[in-house]
Amino acid sequence: MVDGNVERVLSRVLGKDLRDQSEAWGEAEKLLDPRQAGDWNQAMMELGATICLPTQPKCLVCPVREFCADPGRAAKKNQGIRHKRELVYGLARRGRSIYLVQRPAHEALMSGMWELPLCDKNRESELLLTLKHSITNSDYKVQIVTLKASEVGGGKWVSEARMRTLPITGLARKALRAKNLWPM
Repeated sequence: MVDGNVERVLSRVLGKDLRDQSEAWGEAEKLLDPRQAGDWNQAMMELGATICLPTQPKCLVCPVREFCADPGRAAKKNQGIRHKRELVYGLARRGRSIYLVQRPAHEALMSGMWELPLCDKNRESELLLTLKHSITNSDYKVQIVTLKASEVGGGKWVSEARMRTLPITGLARKALRAKNLWPM
């Protein structure tokens, strides 16, 4: 899976901008070991989320620094150009299952990945948590609200155990971890 974090890591390691989603996927496939695809995907997403940050990468502690074509290049390019947005996602639970939706294949970012469903910003619901999340040059203020099972549609109920096998967006993982719902 190629989310914003993976795209950023690949762009920096290869030393070029990957503007086209198909180019990013092609470059990712060249590096992928199909026998351990899940581990590789998780490692790349975590590297982008914790070390290869959008504006202040931690190049000195990066485990792939020696392979990086131009450490910090993308961070310098994007500094000062930040977009701020507010999003509201719903969290619906049924037993030990969580309701998730899959991003459409035609989406430019994180296509095919699973996430919590977006909700109307003016929705009357219990606020479960507020968090901050950054992807490339966008900063998000995210609210996670309760969502009733009767309000869901267009997605699937996924058991907590099965979530580990799905490509879940970094934001969804962060929210689920904050509520102690991400499988350890």
